[in-house]
Amino acid sequence: MASRSSKKQRSITGRHIFIACLFVAWMGVIIWRLAYLQIARHEELAEKSARQRQETQTITAVRGTIVDRNNAVLVTSIETDSVMADLYQIKDNIKAEIIKTLAPPLRTTEAALASKLNSGNKAPVLGAKLDWEAADQIRKAIEANKLTGVKVLRDTQRHYPNGSLAAHILGTVNAEEKGVSGLEMRLDKFLRGQDGKLEFEKDAVGRAYSQEERAALAGGRIVTTLDIVLQHKVEQALAQALEETKADSISAIVMDPATGDVLAMANAPTFEPTARWQGTEQEKIVRRNRAIVDVYEPGSVMKMVTYSAVIEEGLASPDDKINCRGPYMNGPHPISDTHSYGDLTVRDALAKSSNVGTIRLALRLGKDRFADYVTRFGFGQKTGVDLPAEEIGLVRKAENYEPTSLPSMSIGYSVGVTAIQAVSAMASIANRGLWVQPHILKKIVSADASQRVLYEFEPKTRRVLREETADVIKSMLAGVVEHGTARNAIQLASYTAAGKTGTAKKVVNGRYSDSAYNASFAGFVPATNPRFAIIVVLDTPKGAHQGGQVAAPIFNQIAQAALGDYGVLPDVDEFRQKMVATEDDLRAKPAKQPDAALTAIKAVAAPVSSTSPTPKASVKPTATPVSAKAKATPTPKATPILKLPVAKSSVRVEAATKPEPAKSSNAPNVIGRSLREVASLCSQAGLKLKAVGSGVAKSQRRVGDTLIVEFR
Repeated sequence: MASRSSKKQRSITGRHIFIACLFVAWMGVIIWRLAYLQIARHEELAEKSARQRQETQTITAVRGTIVDRNNAVLVTSIETDSVMADLYQIKDNIKAEIIKTLAPPLRTTEAALASKLNSGNKAPVLGAKLDWEAADQIRKAIEANKLTGVKVLRDTQRHYPNGSLAAHILGTVNAEEKGVSGLEMRLDKFLRGQDGKLEFEKDAVGRAYSQEERAALAGGRIVTTLDIVLQHKVEQALAQALEETKADSISAIVMDPATGDVLAMANAPTFEPTARWQGTEQEKIVRRNRAIVDVYEPGSVMKMVTYSAVIEEGLASPDDKINCRGPYMNGPHPISDTHSYGDLTVRDALAKSSNVGTIRLALRLGKDRFADYVTRFGFGQKTGVDLPAEEIGLVRKAENYEPTSLPSMSIGYSVGVTAIQAVSAMASIANRGLWVQPHILKKIVSADASQRVLYEFEPKTRRVLREETADVIKSMLAGVVEHGTARNAIQLASYTAAGKTGTAKKVVNGRYSDSAYNASFAGFVPATNPRFAIIVVLDTPKGAHQGGQVAAPIFNQIAQAALGDYGVLPDVDEFRQKMVATEDDLRAKPAKQPDAALTAIKAVAAPVSSTSPTPKASVKPTATPVSAKAKATPTPKATPILKLPVAKSSVRVEAATKPEPAKSSNAPNVIGRSLREVASLCSQAGLKLKAVGSGVAKSQRRVGDTLIVEFR
């Protein structure tokens, strides 16, 4: 009996132990699994849980606006719509319905739409930056067919309200609205802004039940130096000239020599910045900003460096004689002039663009000093204009000069420059020898209501020439327009102008061509008090090809427009004398009858219209007087000039009327006159003159019998 009880007890105990062991093992596995999931894979599973429960959408920041100097909009971003699919909410059995319903309003094929839905991306964009009509059709289709999981989201699109205007400067963006050229690329980090986020949690069926939003910060507002009106007129002039000259391309730049502000920069042909990039070779050429990228041999425009260096170094003066008899043998190659010259003054050698005379002056400099001035004027280095892809040019160092280098470079061959370099160099002469860095960016301001200035551009400057030297070169360049190679093309009513023509053969297949040329004209207006430095460069014009024939007339048209737009008063003697005479009449009239004289002076001072034609007879500038011998010489027969419609001034200057000598008891009005004119009036009035400064008279006061005049 006892043994049976003991056996039964042992049997029960063994079974319990066995079950207990199984239970303990099972619990151990569970504990181990829980520990593994909670400890070893905690971060992974927590992230997966959050990913399934939470969803984040990026709120794209509105790209910044680009405006001109007067706050006219050049580029902006407008609201548009995009369509996105949330595949977490879309079941496979309704994909076919979505494809069939949305393909027509999305203007795509069903196959293309199916490819996006089956790409593996859980939130594919079915259509980006849709127009209003397409977005409206899709909204109606979603509502009518109850397409769960298809969303129409707010988006932005780059908008160029003026079409192709300033396309090379403004640049373009890609599909992600990242800048890929022009200012859009150079200032991309300022324009992009900071994207925002929309985070929300959703339940098992995808319904959102809480959300948190971080607002996007819009990109900065870019204020440029461009003048949208002048830019338009320059582009119109280039488009017309391209058609008439059949040139491969034309570039032009207008800048303020005192500040370095680029007021206009244009290339023809141009392109539409919204056009889809195809990647063709022709498209690459058209989209290139040739004003800062193309390197060309400038020809005689380079002579401004040679003559400036010679005058600055005291190796010649404007009235010295120079032997211009040719040809000059530059190694085995003869260099001659278009006309046979004998001895010319240095001033006339520049005006007539004598190659032989220029080379002989350059030889006085030597290669080291010449190379130094080439660098001073900014050739062989980037100007730093705030646009991408600017070229450095091709300039030899003095130690690498060959025997033929100095003669060739002094007349604009064997040296490669860009249009922006050339106009900056010319602007430094206009600015009395001070080079100012050309720039398009003026400032960047915040997009919020505070309009805080985030960045303001400060151009670099450097002294190139002494002021006295620059003034001499200015007068010599005015001679180019008055009686030199541009005399038949620059016809600005009542304004003086200065500059230099350039014509250079192009290298074709390794040799200088006799049929392909670069033609250019670089200069500034007015010559007495320059407000605008302008350059025009034509690549391979057909037919007439000299700078004075094809480039100077375009310069003339652009200068006339700029002078009129900015209300610059004419500066020729006839206009000044007419102004003084009108002012004297105004003072002489009784107080009760000022209307007639006032109307007359307003008519004379009216700004130039940029739309009326130019008078046939040009008014000679006074910056460089012509000698009596030169006046007696008959004017050579005019060469054919490109017939461009040029704006005529609304200012009508009648025959010069000398003001009556002022009585000794009254001081004459000398404001706006040159030192020579002021001295003459003071002599007629019986007054002593005390002159302060140089330039034109800005203020005057009389002390006893002495007239103190400040010149600037």
